Amino acid sequence: MEIREYVPLANYTSYRIGGPARYFLEPGSDAEVQAALAFARERGLPYYILGKGTNILVSDGGIPGVVIHFGSRFSHMELAGERVTAQGGLLLNTLIHRLAEQDLGGFEILAGIPGSVAGAVVMNAGAHRVFIGEFVESVDIITADGKFKTLAGSQLGFAYRYSIFQEEKHIILRVRLRAVPREQGKIKETIALALEKRRHHPQLPSCGSTFRNPPGIPAGKLIEELGLKGTRIGDAQIAPEHGNFIVNLGKATAQDVYNLIRLVQARAREERGINLEPEVKLWGEFENPPA
Repeated sequence: MEIREYVPLANYTSYRIGGPARYFLEPGSDAEVQAALAFARERGLPYYILGKGTNILVSDGGIPGVVIHFGSRFSHMELAGERVTAQGGLLLNTLIHRLAEQDLGGFEILAGIPGSVAGAVVMNAGAHRVFIGEFVESVDIITADGKFKTLAGSQLGFAYRYSIFQEEKHIILRVRLRAVPREQGKIKETIALALEKRRHHPQLPSCGSTFRNPPGIPAGKLIEELGLKGTRIGDAQIAPEHGNFIVNLGKATAQDVYNLIRLVQARAREERGINLEPEVKLWGEFENPPA
């Protein structure tokens, strides 16, 4: 496994923003993941798990630690009846389409959600009241101290946009899911419908939904009611098409995006008494904008 240094992370995030990783490793096996963790531990450095980078804002200064990237080298899947075992780096969309070819679905409405299978589990990705966590039977993980474990789906604390992996530093190696037998034509119709809806989302680089929906109102509708759609800081903009998307117009910095996030939070709190919680994960150091 190659150990690369000072690798720009902009190429690995959907925002196309981000400074360099001090160390960058791409494991292709369980043993290499274990070795990557040992590499970080021996140097006293924090580690960060990177899949498709669709829910991450990396600071302009980068990451002074170890980024462990799960990509094509960790994207195998196996099918046994209605059960599928997928490595963490497999794309969620690839999994959905491969299952459809075998007349299997259940979560095909999630088609078009960018990201890896592991990332989908971490965030309990969902759409139209269907969540990936409903189909997870178990996961193989490696703990921060390098121990291998298997956890049942019932142990993962799935809730709206949440799993225990948002609090714990476990790394998902494999996910076992139970798919649902369905007519292939129906599955593909649902996939096409889901993809069509997502074509109406902003197409510029973004992380998708920036904020979690607060109780009682979708975040995008709240931001629209606050009159913030189209607001711009630097080359970052709250998308005119959808209030819960902050897009990179081409030359945005991570700080530009962060400042927009803080602006929206301040307005929601001051005018509506609502605390908006970011869905995007912040990596690195950011400066708080002046009050």
